[in-house]
Amino acid sequence: MDLPSVQALDLIDGQFDWIDEVYLESLPEEETDLTDKTICLITEWLNEPTGYANRTFKQWSIGVEVQIFYKKDASISSIDNEIALADQFKQDDWTIEQSKNHIKDPDTGQVTKVFYFAKNLTIERNEVDG
Repeated sequence: MDLPSVQALDLIDGQFDWIDEVYLESLPEEETDLTDKTICLITEWLNEPTGYANRTFKQWSIGVEVQIFYKKDASISSIDNEIALADQFKQDDWTIEQSKNHIKDPDTGQVTKVFYFAKNLTIERNEVDG
């Protein structure tokens, strides 16, 4: 099974024309000062067993943090786009754990937005595995 961040990447990469670049786990150094692109950064924040019963776990909880760095003078409806992004995760059985407020970076003037999405995966075990 793919890592949570890779699963999230598969959901959004190429799906939204307002996102110029999508990165996993960290931004490349050359992207950290650019303000002319809308960039999405996906990192893992949750990856643990859950749903304990009969002395074992029945599910695995995964979660990702999705950070959006809007280009400096973006002329897009960010709320409509964010709703579409959240809906894409919802359609794949992810829950929205948190949706942080928009923050404007005082140095770059970029607006950022952060989501936390989570999902429980059911573990299929056969009789031999216990």
